[in-house]
Formats: sequence, C-alpha cells, structure tokens
Amino acid sequence: MIERRSLALVMAGATLAGCAATAQPGMTGGAPSAMRMRAAQGGVFLMQTAQLGTQKAARPELRRFAPFEVSEQQGLMDAMAQVHGAMAMPPMPDDKAAMLRQLQSASGPEFDRLFVTAQVQGHQEALQLYTTMSQDASTPAPDRAIALLAADRIREHLAFLQAVAPRA
Repeated sequence: MIERRSLALVMAGATLAGCAATAQPGMTGGAPSAMRMRAAQGGVFLMQTAQLGTQKAARPELRRFAPFEVSEQQGLMDAMAQVHGAMAMPPMPDDKAAMLRQLQSASGPEFDRLFVTAQVQGHQEALQLYTTMSQDASTPAPDRAIALLAADRIREHLAFLQAVAPRA
C-alpha cells in the first residue's frame, strides 16, 4: 500500500509538472471553474470534519483515519494551488455547515456515527465530481490529472468508511 501511494505521488508530480509546462495561456489562474470551486468546498468540508475526528472520534480506526483524510485534503488543495494559485472560498453550503455544527456538539458513539455519515456523504459527492472532472474533455489537463488520482483515493476511503459504518 505504501509503495502504491508513493508511486501515485511520483506520478502525480510528474503529470502536474508536465501539464504545467504545456499549459496554454489562460488555462491557469483567473476565476476558478465551478467544478474546481465545488471540489474545494467539498474538500474543506471533509478536512474540517476529519479535523474534528482527530480529536473526538471514540473508535480507534476512525482516529487513525482522520489524520490521513486531513493530509489528503490539504494535498489536493496544495496541488490545485500549485496549478491555479490560491482561491478564495465561498461560504460553506447550509447543509454542510449544519452537519459540521452537529459534529461539533456530538461526542462518543453519536459523534462516530455522524462522522462516518458525513465522511461517506462527502466522499460520494467528491467521487462523482472528480469522476466527472477526470472524464470531461473541457476540464483543463492539470485538473483532470488531479481528479483522476483523487478518485482512486476516494474509492479506497469509501470502501473503508462503508466497512466501519455502524449497522442500523
């Protein structure tokens, strides 16, 4: 698993470097695309919920997962910033803000249940978005490369989260 992740990071770096070197004028910078903005918003939500998970998760496997999620979302944001520059974030959608507030006030098994639910929902939305980005020819090549690599990690995270989700 470690070797696979290392290879993916090397490939991502090479791909992004190649994309940046061949980028057309106007491909980077400027106003962020709607898909890139939605990806960033979703990433912030996943990162903020995972940050809470590092502190509040009761189950050991969720406490181990949370820092990896924080790191991964920061890496995705850093990759997008390397290609496009930093972007100002719009406010979090109301449903996500409400879910974040619920997590902030929850503890113990209730927190774990809400945390897994929030992470599964966020990862499902991210997978749909990144899959669309990776397959859309109008998406700039650097964004398609990032999306392709992100989708693979998202699938792994969904499999883990669904395996540890509390059964109703």
